[in-house]
Amino acid sequence: MRTVWAVICGTLRDQVDFRLMLDYLLRCRNQGIIQGVVLSTWEGEVATVPGLAQQLATNQVAVVTSKPIDQTIGETTTGSVNYWRQATQIQAALDMIPEEAMVLKTRTDRAMPTTRRLIQMLDEPEPLPYVAAVQKQRGLTSLPREFDRQIAIFKARTGRLLQFADFSFLGYRQDVAKLLNFDFAALTFKRGLVANIQFFIYPFIRDYPVLRDYYRVINFQFLLGDLDTYTRNGGTQFPQFFHRLYAAYFGLLATHFRIGSLPSQKRLGEISGPIEFSDLFHSGQGRHLVHDELGVTLNSQAVLDTFLAQALPDDAAPKSRWWRKKTPAPAQPVVTETATKRLLHLLRQPNDQLVGKMTATEYQELQTFAANPDFSPHPWLRQITPELKEQATDYVESVAYRLPGLTTEQEQALWQECEQSGNASRVLLNFWFAHEIAPQDSAPYLMSSARTDNRFSVLMVARLLRAGMLSPADQAEALRITNFFGSFHVRHHQMNAEIAGYILARYLYFVEQGQPVEKSTVVQAKYVFDRFFPTGFAAFDRLVGQHPAELAALFDAEIDRLRAAKQGNARQRVLEMALEVTHEPKYWTQLEKRFKGKYPRYEQAYRYSVAQGLLGTSDRYVAVNG
Repeated sequence: MRTVWAVICGTLRDQVDFRLMLDYLLRCRNQGIIQGVVLSTWEGEVATVPGLAQQLATNQVAVVTSKPIDQTIGETTTGSVNYWRQATQIQAALDMIPEEAMVLKTRTDRAMPTTRRLIQMLDEPEPLPYVAAVQKQRGLTSLPREFDRQIAIFKARTGRLLQFADFSFLGYRQDVAKLLNFDFAALTFKRGLVANIQFFIYPFIRDYPVLRDYYRVINFQFLLGDLDTYTRNGGTQFPQFFHRLYAAYFGLLATHFRIGSLPSQKRLGEISGPIEFSDLFHSGQGRHLVHDELGVTLNSQAVLDTFLAQALPDDAAPKSRWWRKKTPAPAQPVVTETATKRLLHLLRQPNDQLVGKMTATEYQELQTFAANPDFSPHPWLRQITPELKEQATDYVESVAYRLPGLTTEQEQALWQECEQSGNASRVLLNFWFAHEIAPQDSAPYLMSSARTDNRFSVLMVARLLRAGMLSPADQAEALRITNFFGSFHVRHHQMNAEIAGYILARYLYFVEQGQPVEKSTVVQAKYVFDRFFPTGFAAFDRLVGQHPAELAALFDAEIDRLRAAKQGNARQRVLEMALEVTHEPKYWTQLEKRFKGKYPRYEQAYRYSVAQGLLGTSDRYVAVNG
């Protein structure tokens, strides 16, 4: 037995429209036309309407709420936000609805006409046939199939491809779920798209690249009006890309969707053939085709079916049989325009290229049409990067990276080792440790392993950052790396000497540059103190950059306390913090005494930093902070 669930999405701003919809759907449920009603809205929305929660509960309307997405997306200004809001609410409802159910998606306002039409469709025994069956019936089995069953929609258009009315539509749950996507249209299509295109286009762009190219290459807004003028003035010539594009689009539209009619049958006139391709860009056919500022709307399934079923001049006449009465069959109108014949031919004898991406030849022809002011006087064709051609095979100039601070022989040997190794970042780090590369040359040897969270690399990069020994590009990358891994480890409650060192070095970088310390860095530094010097952060935060002598005294007091308490490991952590922050030689003197050779890279990182002036001298700190 068929199960139908209605989903009402949206805010509750218009109480009259919302209650009209809710009342109508509850009466439909009472009559057994549908089996359930779901209200999907934002958290707190129902509570803004006195008594509504009780009424919904009394009438057993399922309510699902979602957190508003504004905080999640932040200050993103993409036009996809409106679609994401609607998709979020639909997704929340689909998570509750039975897997095999038919879903009537509607909204809290302005959706009564489309909803009533969809309810009328439910009188039919099979309102949404299987796509595979429709493809077989129409001879379009070569087209990629994206849905299991058709989805019923309204207001299909010929200029804004796959833009339908998103107020209401009807489909099986598994197919409606395929509509949902949270991509950036501005990135996928290199342009913004309105919500009611994004609602329906995403299931098709992978298997129908021709559709993506239409939106990527064509400024269709200009053509909505210009093609109306062009075709009413007798224009019939169209680019071959349009022939292929519309063959794929009309085939997809006829098989995957059912086009509902919003105007009553009394308002729709007769359809008379032939319907040429040019007729689809202006009003005609008894209001089955209506042009407005958004282009031409198909007001019925019949007008598309009639167009696709038309006879071609070379269609074979039906064979006569001697035993049949020779009553002449009514003459079928035959299309005459080249574009119409080519489009219908492509659908009846499709090839592998029908749904494929735009070719270089097609783009060149589009450029010819773009130069024709009769077709359109506006800049409707976008400039695109030309298709690549086969490249010359010669390797003319070496692109090997020039590693600084080495002789030619060292550089060649190291590059060869990197080529042969599966881990070039490890090779470079090992070489850096073995050869003690000068600080100003160290970044290329450390950066790649720092990006993989090697704690020694990140620590040394942070010290180079603080010392001003990185290029502007490497400074930006060092700030990103230290913040990313510092935040990661604090979030996972992980801390050791190296992590604490690079968090504090980053903190002091901001202080010494006279910049506000980023909030994330303050949080990380506080966590360092919470782990190793729990009582010290407030005083550190007050003294750092202002009172270096008092800051040293703060660390001295804690070091003395831990020495008296014979807590050697804890004292070592505070010594490391004090040295990293103040660069006072006395802390290095104390810390070095604790080196036992057990952790060679840890010790080597400190010895290198002291020897190269990155640690162990307070001159720069005092000079900066006075």
